[in-house]
Amino acid sequence: MASTMVQLHEKSKAYDWDFTFAAPKPRYETKYKLPKKGKDPFRVLIRDYMKMEAEKDDRTHGFIDGAIRTREFTHIQPRFMEAMKLLLPLLTNAEFQAVAACGMIISTVDSQELRQGFTAQMLDEVRHTQLQMALRNYYVKHWEDPAGWDRSQPSLYKHPAGLVSIGEFQHFNTGDPLDCIIDLNIVIETAFTNILLVATPQAAVLNGDNALASTLLSIQSDEARHMANGYGSVMALLADEDNVPHLNQALERHFWHSHKALDTAVGWGAEYGSKLRPWSYKTQWEEWVVDDFVGNYIDRLGEFGVRAPSRLAAAADEVTWQHHTLGQVLSAVWPLNFWRSDAMVPADFEWFEDHYPGWSALYQGYWEGYRALADPAGGRLILQELPGLPPICQVCQLPCTMPRLDINSARILEHGGRRIAVCSEGCEWIFTTWPDAYRHRRSFWERYHGWDLADMIVDLGLLRPDGRTLIGQPLLDLERMWTIDDIRAIGYEIKDPLQA
Repeated sequence: MASTMVQLHEKSKAYDWDFTFAAPKPRYETKYKLPKKGKDPFRVLIRDYMKMEAEKDDRTHGFIDGAIRTREFTHIQPRFMEAMKLLLPLLTNAEFQAVAACGMIISTVDSQELRQGFTAQMLDEVRHTQLQMALRNYYVKHWEDPAGWDRSQPSLYKHPAGLVSIGEFQHFNTGDPLDCIIDLNIVIETAFTNILLVATPQAAVLNGDNALASTLLSIQSDEARHMANGYGSVMALLADEDNVPHLNQALERHFWHSHKALDTAVGWGAEYGSKLRPWSYKTQWEEWVVDDFVGNYIDRLGEFGVRAPSRLAAAADEVTWQHHTLGQVLSAVWPLNFWRSDAMVPADFEWFEDHYPGWSALYQGYWEGYRALADPAGGRLILQELPGLPPICQVCQLPCTMPRLDINSARILEHGGRRIAVCSEGCEWIFTTWPDAYRHRRSFWERYHGWDLADMIVDLGLLRPDGRTLIGQPLLDLERMWTIDDIRAIGYEIKDPLQA
């Protein structure tokens, strides 16, 4: 009999078997040499796991039930709630993709410890999806303007910002399964989830949304175990020095791609979705990504040959500005949004200038012009004031205006008889190294080249139940909201910049 929990854990993990009834056929082969014996740092047993997760579910669902009874939703800042109509579905998509990732990893790795660790993680990812859907059910039933919540998930596949999420999180389960572990467990969950799931709840509480804070913190309580899965996998890989070059290349690729996607989306949601801001995104990034992930995690693996991403300094430069530029782009295309936008006002101008010196000279004039064109009676869109639509990056799916319009790093490539755009040197390196992973993507603007904006809105299903009023609006407090008739009267034609 096992006398300690450690012995009990080791005994349970010793029950292993080979596949004798059928030969396993992994969807993707791996180039790594993975030893048979691995390590599960958390030593989780199913009995203890189920009890722990049930208690957390009871607390989270109980909080949402209490929030309904006490009408907490009446205290949420509208700006924050509208931004969450995009940000929360992005996170739900990540959870779905992570479920598929764990299934693929379980079916391909040959280490019993790792298989059991990723089995627990798969259950976690399903739980996270359920928690987020319960939260969104709370919003759609009780928020003052539920339009957009009811179609936010399918709209991800039909919106430029949604395609950023699709392009990022499909890396969880596409390609070498060990590369997928490096992306999911090392880069995303160790480097980037802390800002979204620990820091963002602070912004949620300040803006009156305690239900979101409670849900995200409950989800984050599982992430430490997922980080441990990644750490156990990396330590197993480092047992063979032939794995180190592959590991460093995967770390380089996924760090840059994750930086482009998450730093823009989470930075925009936290700062442009808040009236009250507890911190600046740049300071949180320096704390969690630079100091914690690189300084306390990657650097400690340096003796094994693991290197910090070479584009870390470039990412640090971009973090200062790129989410502000995304705020410009998302507000400029507001008729295509499934949420109501909000214009920045003098109080916001002051905060941004204090935390990002130089912001006012670069962005304030845009926001003043944006507000001036928000009334449908004016009959003009901010889109008409711009020289054209921005190309979309073939790799990260962000507009090629990053990190700022005046210092963007966009470049146009010729590939397979097509012109494609990439937003940066990093994305160009990713595309040229793994072209088959990205070359078949069709640009969002390419699909609607030559369409009238009004017809595009109808095709995307972005009208409210009355069949006339747009879901997206340029302000939260319009006396009269924009209708499809207003858009049609303008006669704005969509022009793919790569065909112009």
